[in-house]
Amino acid sequence: AQLMVYPLEVLKTRMSIAKPGHYRGFYDCLNQIYRNRGLRGLYKGAGASTMGIIPYAGVDLMINSVIREQGAEYYRRRNRDPGIAILLGAGMISSTTAMSCTYPLNLIRTRLQASGMDGAPVYDGVIDCVQRSVAADGLRGLYRGFGANLLKVLPSTSISYAVYDILRNRKL
Repeated sequence: AQLMVYPLEVLKTRMSIAKPGHYRGFYDCLNQIYRNRGLRGLYKGAGASTMGIIPYAGVDLMINSVIREQGAEYYRRRNRDPGIAILLGAGMISSTTAMSCTYPLNLIRTRLQASGMDGAPVYDGVIDCVQRSVAADGLRGLYRGFGANLLKVLPSTSISYAVYDILRNRKL
């Protein structure tokens, strides 16, 4: 699934940071990337993205399951319903932990997607991007934008997990 939708991520990134008028629209952006960089241009950063999504999903799902199960057991022993707070809290904790572990790959993916745009450096690949990013900003620089991303991901992930769990356990 990641590889199928990945070119859309590249288009979104490039259209978001391009100077006004650089692209006339979605198809123009797609056409320019393909014409200038070929199919590889549409997958710039896909390796970093894939290296990040696998551990992200694993950590996120594992922690979410453990917290939900422990929370449910805690409330079950007290003859109470855990309620939505456990579901939302589990999603927030699991996604924060997973993102903390994998965010540098997210940053590298984004930098690779923007590689070569006006004013953006051109990277040879993941290793070059990591080396140059750390040289310029230190290890802490690999977490640039983490807070903003967290504000986006936390509500989305926690609500998705809660809705999924409620619908899954609902008797239809």
